[in-house]
Amino acid sequence: MTKRKSILCIVPLPPPVTGAALASETVINFLKHHHDVTVVPYQRGNLVSGKFSLNQLIKSIIIGIKLKFIRKKYDSVYLVNSSSLWGNKRDIFFLLMMGKDLRRKTVLHRHGANFAKYINEASFPVRFLNKKMLGEVKNAIVLGETLSDIFDGYIQKDKIKIVNNFYSSALLIPDGRFKAKYNDINKVSILFLSNLIKEKGYKLLLDVFLSLPNDIANRAEIHFAGEIFSAKEKACFLDRLRGRTNIFYHGPVTGKKKQELLWDAHIFCLPTVYKFEGQPIALLESYVSGCIALITQNGGIKDIFVDSKNGLALDVSFNIDLPKVIERTRRELDKKLRVLIMDINKYKHIADFNRGEAMNKYTEVSYCRNVEKILIGENEVQMES
Repeated sequence: MTKRKSILCIVPLPPPVTGAALASETVINFLKHHHDVTVVPYQRGNLVSGKFSLNQLIKSIIIGIKLKFIRKKYDSVYLVNSSSLWGNKRDIFFLLMMGKDLRRKTVLHRHGANFAKYINEASFPVRFLNKKMLGEVKNAIVLGETLSDIFDGYIQKDKIKIVNNFYSSALLIPDGRFKAKYNDINKVSILFLSNLIKEKGYKLLLDVFLSLPNDIANRAEIHFAGEIFSAKEKACFLDRLRGRTNIFYHGPVTGKKKQELLWDAHIFCLPTVYKFEGQPIALLESYVSGCIALITQNGGIKDIFVDSKNGLALDVSFNIDLPKVIERTRRELDKKLRVLIMDINKYKHIADFNRGEAMNKYTEVSYCRNVEKILIGENEVQMES
């Protein structure tokens, strides 16, 4: 049996509901069963990363002061770090304030894909502090092989650990429910499950769906679930949905509502061009719910998605200007959405494969145990793939 350790966890927790916040909450709940855990929560403003917030600055300063005067001895520190420049400054401040002893016990966990892009644009003092503070941490966790080089020049390669994301066990669709949703399909159900920011592609998906010929659009319905952070954007979005009988907005969803949306969905669609994209938990949740993915291979997605195996990829190069990326994504989305709507049963085998793959590779328990292993470094905690 693993000896109980004292662990300090500095993590984002809901609200808002983000992949990093949900993953952090899951890890915290797991660790509390096995160790003595102190949680220092911080809240991201929203997913529109990089925006300065005076309120968040004040909260971060208060947390930093608390870290400076910590008297308790901790065996490990778990810090979920940010994917934005302002968030990075907050993380470096936390590491600075906690002191060298705790830094050397710290495991960073990066859920996004971006680091080099914004750190290269930072001032010399910020780059210097990153090299100093990050160089002293025990380990850094990234979500996949594609992201394993994001800390190059700042954290030693042998300190980088890979832990794939996970799905919640409550979202595993039963055999009978899976078979039923692909039998005698009345309307193909398309689900967009993510926070609704422009870069995640929700507006693009709506544009394409509304442009489909009636004989195709009438065969499908589309469900949007997630938070819209801008009141103006939300009003505009809802106005476009007014009078539509096959387009629905559910707001942020959890629990039974989220489960029902996933279990009813045939297609999980995420045409994301989000520059901080990691491994969307919602994609793995769609797999275990028996969905076919229609998605860009952006960021860490390529580590958990293979074209024609897990769904249909929106064939887009991210090495071109953003307007060209968006236009190419639009054309790809229009073409492949039509294909799936018109012949969904041809792709049922993909949904079946996704469900099995998720059950074998992306369980919640294996994710938490792998994070625990890196944190406490004890051989008796077995790593799981």
